[in-house]
Amino acid sequence: MSSKEDAMKPGNRDDGWITGRLYFNREDKRVIIKRPQSGLGYTMNLGNKWTWIFSFLFVMVVVIVVSAL
Repeated sequence: MSSKEDAMKPGNRDDGWITGRLYFNREDKRVIIKRPQSGLGYTMNLGNKWTWIFSFLFVMVVVIVVSAL
């Protein structure tokens, strides 16, 4: 098995967690991750480029809406 397949196994997904709240794993292609420790809530994979693109677009929309008011 390759290391990429190993990273996607459920038992190895905890390797990307930073301080139990932030998730950063470039090999994991998922954007939204369920938090395994608390069982409640979701977080975004900060290692995925689409997370950053979505976050930037979201902030830009908020800035435009607030400045228009």
